[in-house]
Amino acid sequence: MKGESVEGMSLGVEDAVRVPVGRRASRLRRGRTRLLAVGDLAALTVAYALTYATADRIAPLPPVSADPWFLVILAATAPIVWLGVFTAYNLYDNDSLRITVSSFDEVRDLFHAMLVGSLFYLLLSQGLAYFFDWWVYTAVEAAVFMVGALVLVPVVRGSIRSWILPRLMTPRRTLIVGSSDEARLVHRKIEAHPEYGLTVIGFLDGDAPEPLPAPVLGSPTDVARIVDEFEVDRVLIASSVGSHEETLDLLRTVRRSDVHVSIVPRFFEIFTSHAMLDDVEGMPIVTLPPMRLGRSSRLLKRSVDLTLASVALVVAAPILGAIALAIRLDSTGGALYRQPRRGRGGSTFEIVKFRTMFVGAEERRSEVLAMNEVDGPLFKIKGTDPRVTRVGSFLRRTSLDELPQLWNVVRGDMSLVGPRPFVVYEADQITGWAARRLDMTPGITGLWQVLGRNDMPFEEMTKLDYLYVTNWSLWWDLKILCQTIPVVLGKRGAY
Repeated sequence: MKGESVEGMSLGVEDAVRVPVGRRASRLRRGRTRLLAVGDLAALTVAYALTYATADRIAPLPPVSADPWFLVILAATAPIVWLGVFTAYNLYDNDSLRITVSSFDEVRDLFHAMLVGSLFYLLLSQGLAYFFDWWVYTAVEAAVFMVGALVLVPVVRGSIRSWILPRLMTPRRTLIVGSSDEARLVHRKIEAHPEYGLTVIGFLDGDAPEPLPAPVLGSPTDVARIVDEFEVDRVLIASSVGSHEETLDLLRTVRRSDVHVSIVPRFFEIFTSHAMLDDVEGMPIVTLPPMRLGRSSRLLKRSVDLTLASVALVVAAPILGAIALAIRLDSTGGALYRQPRRGRGGSTFEIVKFRTMFVGAEERRSEVLAMNEVDGPLFKIKGTDPRVTRVGSFLRRTSLDELPQLWNVVRGDMSLVGPRPFVVYEADQITGWAARRLDMTPGITGLWQVLGRNDMPFEEMTKLDYLYVTNWSLWWDLKILCQTIPVVLGKRGAY
């Protein structure tokens, strides 16, 4: 598999350019850092422009008062100051160290970094006012700048990571150690998310009972040779490779300055990013967060749902009307479709969606059962469903058919974020621990919708719903809402 980095290198498994691994890894790291740095400076520049344009309109005095030569020096040194502050908060290291980086998760560090930078310029401005009677940055301007930058910088960073890096940067060459179900699952997830910037060049395990989705390059004992020969950037340990000591020896062998090592932990099915790492006399212990589904948490979640959904309904009213008209003109029947779904605690409610099929489509279900392309009790057709209208096909690809569910949220039947409500006969087939998904109000979007949507196997859907219910937090809801936007725009897994 070939790719091309911003430095112009082209690399493949068989015909790889033999660049020393350390130099190649350094180039990959520098390329990502440079793109993010350029994006940060562009976002900060726009934030400054908006700040001073606003100040010029609302302030009685000009927003800046200083000699032109000093303003030129200030503008020339500002990129150095801001890049230095961002570097101090490790805002450029994560993209080379971690497999996935969420711009939403960086908001806290970005806030602190911009607070430090703004404080520096506030102190500088106070000194200039005292000694030269100049002003360049006031507290009001700092507040306006912080608000604008806290929106612009994460948006620009997220855009770079989602759309620019996957297209410009060489995917980091990844070696998976293991051939178990976990190793296959990791491979499938990596292949499904090109935005991770990884390409699996092969597996290390000679005992695979079935053919693997990538070449088997050797056994775990060959790891040092394979890393050098195939210029591996990351080694991912996806299953045990022998005894405890043998696994430790492998890790010690592969840990070096030019290779990143990742380990899929045992019981990974119940870990989330909310898990905490404790230290007991040098021994790391993973602590799972307690469930936070008390009355106050439910009230907080409901308040956020009601506020955001009400505002969204008002703002989207013209779009809703236009879609309803297009549906009525395209085919006979009403614009809305109601269907019984399983809600919280096993209750039943009627979900509201825009109609995407011809009237009587449910009665024709038996005609297309053989076209089902998803596993488990769900029924989905990735290709052309003859029951779907022309307008309905567009609405499904763009997820606009889901907009009327905002009314379900206002009514309290649904939440903005939560386990997706299945059709009653589908939901009733989910039993045991997986039924915990009904402990929370179902949502318009959820964890598996932003991670894979309908392309994800049914078993993984239920596991992710369980993770969400047992690890809920308001911050996680906000993160999922932000992640939903690029997923919907990219139309991934929508059919």
